[in-house]
Amino acid sequence: MKCVSLCLLLSLILYSCNEEEIKLNYSRDEMLGWARSADPTMQIKVGTIDKALVDCKDYKIRCRIGYMVVIKRLYMKALYYESQIDARESARRLKAYRSRNWVFDDVRGEPILERFVVDNLKAEKSF
Repeated sequence: MKCVSLCLLLSLILYSCNEEEIKLNYSRDEMLGWARSADPTMQIKVGTIDKALVDCKDYKIRCRIGYMVVIKRLYMKALYYESQIDARESARRLKAYRSRNWVFDDVRGEPILERFVVDNLKAEKSF
């Protein structure tokens, strides 16, 4: 009986520690849909063929892909990570906002962007 109780307790502890990782990643289409519904004038800027506007190599924890996004004439970077753990660590290092596997850089200090990512993209401060 003690063994069963101990196993149950350990299972609950492990589940609570990994609760965030169990949540599914947000896709690009989900984020785009939420952003467009909140601001239909939102734009995603792309660079040229040989130079991206957001280069994932510039980040200590490399993102999978980065986007330059314009919300109400203000620029921010949306970084997509394969892993929520990498996104969490990157957001802490950048002092940025994070929503599961997405990090929003260049948002801090811009009240309009801060409200936008928190209210519409389910982001939280990582600083």
